[in-house]
Amino acid sequence: KPTEIGSTKMFDGYNKRYKHYSPALGCSMNFHIYFPPSSSDSQKFPVLYWLSGLTCSDENFIIKSGAQRTASSESVALIVPDTSPRGLNVEGESDSWDFGVGAGFYLNATQEKWKNWQMYDYIVKELPALLKENFPQLDTSRASISGHSMGGHGALTIYLKNLDKYKSVSAFAPIANPVNCPWGQKAFTSYLGDDRASWQEYDATHLVSKYKDVSATILIDQ
Repeated sequence: KPTEIGSTKMFDGYNKRYKHYSPALGCSMNFHIYFPPSSSDSQKFPVLYWLSGLTCSDENFIIKSGAQRTASSESVALIVPDTSPRGLNVEGESDSWDFGVGAGFYLNATQEKWKNWQMYDYIVKELPALLKENFPQLDTSRASISGHSMGGHGALTIYLKNLDKYKSVSAFAPIANPVNCPWGQKAFTSYLGDDRASWQEYDATHLVSKYKDVSATILIDQ
């Protein structure tokens, strides 16, 4: 079960930070929830998952964005996970800012060295199940997803592969075609190997062209 490790009041709600062990990633992970003010004990809040960008943790968006003001007035809970496994001490995991720690790219790595980098499963499967089981005030069946840069990439690809799970997606300056940019090529080669067909499963541009009949609510702000 998640353990509360921090709490601050903001716009009549609370930023709360939690720590838990993740079987998907094989390490301890932190995440934030912003709980808007509640009018009754039975009120259940829809959730917005926020995926942060390269070098970020679960703290950046909570500290810098000010999104709690709107989340408070609209009665939406913000769910802010970390961006990669931490503390595994894999050789080279902290050698560069755009790969390894703080740079999980929201995919499931297939290369043995990076086998713990299963951020796709963590965001799509493990974390929602954890929230549903431990926070009855959250309505995880009413969820949307958003993110910035690498997190925008994650939000778009996760949404397009799971249209039944999210009401909408918003991406701010996303890495929208990672197979054709240096950041994506570096990460995908190391996490997924040289099979470029597997890269396309984590590329929003390829996924949109693959699913011809997508009827979706998507906002991209560049």
